[in-house]
Amino acid sequence: MHIERLTPHIGAMIHGVNLTKCSDAEFESVYQAWYQNGVIFLPDQKMTPEEHLKIASRFGELAPVHPFFPNVKEAPQVSVIETVRGKAPLESFWHTDLTWQTRPSKASLLHAQHLPEVGGDTIWCSMRAVFNALSEEDKNSARQLKTMHSLHAFENIKTDEVNADWHKDVIKTAAANPPVEHPMVTKLPETDEEILFINEQFTRFVISLNDTESRALLNRLFAIARQAEYQVRFKWQPNTLAIWDNRSTQHYAVIDYGDEPRKLHRVTVY
Repeated sequence: MHIERLTPHIGAMIHGVNLTKCSDAEFESVYQAWYQNGVIFLPDQKMTPEEHLKIASRFGELAPVHPFFPNVKEAPQVSVIETVRGKAPLESFWHTDLTWQTRPSKASLLHAQHLPEVGGDTIWCSMRAVFNALSEEDKNSARQLKTMHSLHAFENIKTDEVNADWHKDVIKTAAANPPVEHPMVTKLPETDEEILFINEQFTRFVISLNDTESRALLNRLFAIARQAEYQVRFKWQPNTLAIWDNRSTQHYAVIDYGDEPRKLHRVTVY
């Protein structure tokens, strides 16, 4: 096995291991690379949906069936992220999976099925590195703050574009899940390193600040996270498996491919 770091702050490619057959020692090396690098990429990982779930279960407790993503019929905890002809993605946001829930997720495992000829990359940002980039004054201030997270549905999308069944399920899920409070700074359990635990899609406001102060602070912090030195951009290949740490990263799906067919399978764990 060879671990190739992709940037100083985030991302590693892992060569020479098959997660469907790996030894316990190999898996432990993969696990350490995952939390140390925020996101790891493993090429040539051919697997069934059932094998995908088995691999994911080694990282944590499998999340329930997703409330609005389509899923694989024979393995419903495997969500399907798919673009088909005539239905281009509506919009993309920087986000961390499921922070609108009381119990945030630990990791996501995304397996590429088929891809557009060009485009469709994904970008990840290290929120550990973003926190470390702050001044000591800003770090101390952030440690005292809490933020509100919520699932908000299609705020900037025209009503006539919200017509698919899963769009309607998003709206229902948002209505059924009230906003939740999370600390602005959390720690990575394996290393005790501090993380700036906010993301652009689901972090709505800072609880103790007024609207103007809250928006100004969040915008300033998100601007740091948008700096390329804290990010890794990945070009997908079929059968690549990406595994990222939802405790320490944000990610952004680049939707530059129109309605070119694109399909990936995702499993989330706690």
